[in-house]
Amino acid sequence: MRSDIINEVLSVEDRAQKIIRDAERTARDTITDAQTEANELVRSSLRQERERCHALLQEAEADAALQLSEFEAGLQRVETLQEEELDRIAKVIVEKVCKTDLESYLGMQ
Repeated sequence: MRSDIINEVLSVEDRAQKIIRDAERTARDTITDAQTEANELVRSSLRQERERCHALLQEAEADAALQLSEFEAGLQRVETLQEEELDRIAKVIVEKVCKTDLESYLGMQ
């Protein structure tokens, strides 16, 4: 009788340990699955953020290139206008000098 009780206690203890081991294994598996899912979510979010930032960077580079080309075109217009303006000023000066000399010459006669 006593050995039956001891055997029964040991049997219950073995089953309890098996239940505990199964629960621990299930908990580890659940935690591992949750970590794997969380890691994938983080990777996915990082990938999306990287793609968004890359698109913003490309857009900013395109805007900067456009602004640079517009600025360079503006500089070329200024250089062209300055040359034209200088030519006009030079012509006005030449005309005034010519008039002055001609008027002086005519005034002396």
